[in-house]
Amino acid sequence: MTKVGRSVLFLPLLLCLAAGSIPQSKGDTLTVTRKETKLRSAKRLFAPPVADLREGDRLVLQAKEGAWLSVKHKETAGWLHATDVSANKEVRLSGEGVRESYSASEAAAARKGFNPQVEREYRKDNPDLENAFRLVDGLERRRASEAEVQAFLKQGGLWKEDAR
Repeated sequence: MTKVGRSVLFLPLLLCLAAGSIPQSKGDTLTVTRKETKLRSAKRLFAPPVADLREGDRLVLQAKEGAWLSVKHKETAGWLHATDVSANKEVRLSGEGVRESYSASEAAAARKGFNPQVEREYRKDNPDLENAFRLVDGLERRRASEAEVQAFLKQGGLWKEDAR
């Protein structure tokens, strides 16, 4: 079978699978797929948080506006980006956070077989890069609090209190 033939054959299947993970209508139950995220007071990435959410938390869809979802978690309502949840009832949770979409660079790295074992071997074969690996590992462990992020945005003139 040709590449085009396989693509035509599998396209409807992929569309059906994707449709199961996209929130559709009010009342849908959604599952948080990120290890940690925030339910926000407004549909802005750095809007004040109203609740902390963890992977596996269940939410109820209230409304959808573009990529932002108005949801309810227990008795708390707020906004969440659609990439943080899945409507798929069979979504697999890893304890490390799960996403259903990946960037082109992440997909390219996966196709090249980049994984923790490959990284270990690369580190072993390139000891001169060990300091750079340690610096990157430290950056990956760094977590900024909401207050630190907001202070950074305000100091840089990127934060407007009344922005919606």
